Amino acid sequence: MSDMSRLILVGYGGFGREVAAWIGAAGMPYDVVGHIDDEKLDQPAVLGPIQGHRPRTDVAYVTCFGDGSDRHAVRCELEAAGARMGTVVAPSVIYVTSPTASKNSLFLGVCSISNDIVLGDDLLIQSFACIGHDVSIGTGVTIGAHAFIGGNARLEPFCTIHPHAVVLPHVTIGKGAVVGAGTVVIKDVPPGTTVFGVPAKIIVPGNT
Repeated sequence: MSDMSRLILVGYGGFGREVAAWIGAAGMPYDVVGHIDDEKLDQPAVLGPIQGHRPRTDVAYVTCFGDGSDRHAVRCELEAAGARMGTVVAPSVIYVTSPTASKNSLFLGVCSISNDIVLGDDLLIQSFACIGHDVSIGTGVTIGAHAFIGGNARLEPFCTIHPHAVVLPHVTIGKGAVVGAGTVVIKDVPPGTTVFGVPAKIIVPGNT
């Protein structure tokens, strides 16, 4: 049985190192044993490659990639090999809906999570993001710093909400869609679409 407070972080790029640094600096209740990474094998903190890794039974794993589909794919590979996945919740996170049931996820900084929220797995929710009541967040969603998600909004799997974006209540962001930084979304965004601006305008149409 793994100790869910002892972690191997998957990835040693900029974000993987950043997560490790914040765990230490913020006094989070986790012990980072090391990283696995396919490209940074010359670094002392890297225990070996991701590909072919034989999961340890005494630790939990958390993927540290910015892309939600990558987090999901690598998590599935590791679980198939027997890994147990953890979740990092900063002590400063404010929540009513507990984030701990979300597998392989990162809840960082002073983000806030309101009541009756559905949380998928493989999430990245960054500092000062604010998630309103009754929001549904699918697998592999990324929510950037200072983003606001209004009540009853729906974020479908693998969509990305960049920093300072606003998704108004009852709006649906389709699967794999991207909401640009500072964008205000006032109506549904189709799957695979990229929107930007105030109000949001389509700059890259989805695959229909």
